[in-house]
Amino acid sequence: MDKYEQLLNMIMDFNESVRFAAVSDASGQLLWNSQRNGVSNIVPIEKTKATMSSSRKEWDTYASASKYTGDGMYSITSYAKIKRITIPLYDGNMLFISVDNKPMKNAKNTSYGHLVEMGEILSIVEFVESKNF
Repeated sequence: MDKYEQLLNMIMDFNESVRFAAVSDASGQLLWNSQRNGVSNIVPIEKTKATMSSSRKEWDTYASASKYTGDGMYSITSYAKIKRITIPLYDGNMLFISVDNKPMKNAKNTSYGHLVEMGEILSIVEFVESKNF
């Protein structure tokens, strides 16, 4: 199994609110992607690819300040319907994750600001990145 396939499978299995996960290369081209069964796209795949490419360029721009801020770990952009998470991978590729931005089932408050479990997601990324494929 390719490491990206394993990474995306683990991300999809991690939490049912994950709708879509993908890995793109340094130019923003889609390498691997996975979508949750039974979930329809909110954003058409072509628009998602364009967004991934733009996000990559933005990430590279922000990285120019890393000597001051340290290396970027992840970015979360929140919209009314979804959250998009961007995570740089060790090999220069990028991981993109789309999660529902609805209150969790049985949540006491109905805020759309529920947190994404970044510690768990980063643990999965580090686990897969540490494997030799």
